[in-house]
Amino acid sequence: MSFAASGPPPCDLCGSGSPTTRLRSPRLDGPLLECPDCGLRYVDARSVVPAWAAPSAEETTRIVGETIRRFPNLPRREEERLNSLNARWRLDLIRRYRDSGRLLEVGCGRGDFLKLARSRFEVWGVEPDPALAAVASLEAPVFTGLLGELPWSEFDVAASFHVLEHVPSPSLFLESLAGRLKPGGLLVIETPDIGAWPYRVLGPHWRQFIPGHHFFFDRKTLTRLLSKCGFSLRSLSSVGKYASPALVLNRLSRRMPLLRRFAEHTSTLAFPINPGDIMLAIAVRRPG
Repeated sequence: MSFAASGPPPCDLCGSGSPTTRLRSPRLDGPLLECPDCGLRYVDARSVVPAWAAPSAEETTRIVGETIRRFPNLPRREEERLNSLNARWRLDLIRRYRDSGRLLEVGCGRGDFLKLARSRFEVWGVEPDPALAAVASLEAPVFTGLLGELPWSEFDVAASFHVLEHVPSPSLFLESLAGRLKPGGLLVIETPDIGAWPYRVLGPHWRQFIPGHHFFFDRKTLTRLLSKCGFSLRSLSSVGKYASPALVLNRLSRRMPLLRRFAEHTSTLAFPINPGDIMLAIAVRRPG
């Protein structure tokens, strides 16, 4: 692989400037690189502006919207039903470590998790999309913008589900979260696990390879990142989510468009699934 004169993008985890090309996939925004020093895998997406690196919340919203439009959506009611079920198990997990206090969710969307979490916590959210933030603000105070601009701090819990893989610098993102947590505050991060078997089997066809996903962690690199950013890991586990026939058909229709009309079906059926390629980390901010 040949790089521009400025060289490949350096590793966000260890700073090495000598990554190697791991693979290419039409599902990614560029070739997947691997740092030979720490093993972090990330996309060489120099021609693409990461959504959470955009100069404004409006530009972030536009970029995310363009990505989402490439995929068929679930019916709104079905999406909200599944989001509520997923919010419940996430909250139950957090409550094993912290049962009250001030909670911040970064990337809160329409506020499904905030709506449930406010039964136990004082909740706040961060969401760059003004339309989504407006809906979420019916459940809690929501800052419409990016994490780096957030004026609030002194939180007991900070949660972010499937945002870390989108940001321009996971290190800066987690350092920013650390600065908004109290010492001893709890961090909850959910992100794809490139060390799991689905990636090893599917390679460039792995379901987590989609536009906008730029950083891919395994257990080793995520643990190292958390330590680098001032956190002590408490738990790192493989997690799944609730699915339904409509969701399964929706995901299959990304490869088989003829199934899209069936994916519009909704039902009351829901069941937990865990392909093993999502991990959830719970960590504590170290003093100092």
